[in-house]
Amino acid sequence: MISSDTSSSRYLALNCAEERIQVVLGSPPEVMFSEEILCPGQSIRHLPTAIARALGVQAMGAGGLSGIACVRGPGSFTGLRIAHAAMHGLSRPHAIPMAGLQYPQILAAQAEPFVRDTELWVLTYARKGQVYIQGFKAGMPLAPVRPLPVPKAHELLQSRPAGIFLLGSGLRKNPELLALPKATVLPQFLDTPLPSSLLAAACAAEYSSQPPQPLYLRKSDAEDNLESIAISRGIPTTEARKHIPDFE
Repeated sequence: MISSDTSSSRYLALNCAEERIQVVLGSPPEVMFSEEILCPGQSIRHLPTAIARALGVQAMGAGGLSGIACVRGPGSFTGLRIAHAAMHGLSRPHAIPMAGLQYPQILAAQAEPFVRDTELWVLTYARKGQVYIQGFKAGMPLAPVRPLPVPKAHELLQSRPAGIFLLGSGLRKNPELLALPKATVLPQFLDTPLPSSLLAAACAAEYSSQPPQPLYLRKSDAEDNLESIAISRGIPTTEARKHIPDFE
């Protein structure tokens, strides 16, 4: 692992886990460039140019980076793949170290001043009637992040002690979760990493020459709809399945 404790180092942080892409460039503790673009399903069009703008503002090439950190999930399958591909593509010709960031942990860390020692639950949108959910207390995870159907998430939160805090896009997409009587929903601006929070996570990460793996916690829509997609393209389902690895 490669340490990231040099204040003169410059780190690029990428986030395509949800509908907004984020590109942040900076060094501890200064944000030098930040851009956020709301572009659902269009990260492949906007991420490369946003990265070019980040490097251009500082008049530097990718080779001047000390590390590239990418949110590894959970989140949009396509967004995570694109962000990881961009990170690997920049890293490979210049041997830039890479790091993966856990999305719920970034959101929990930036909300810590609002909740202190109370339980905080991060719920992000997972489509298909599900949310990705993870609890924290005093900045530490209570359990690994996992996907849950919305009714199961509601049941889990109901079982927690009174006075818990909630945040995340999973709440806004599922209003029934906003009405939990013993919970406080944090302001919506905390549902997306602040540039300073994303940079702080990147600066504190452990870097390696090996790319981190995206954090996929459920089957993609393509896997769930494989049969109908194969039929629409005139491909036998058995043949189409050969091109999709088994989901673990």
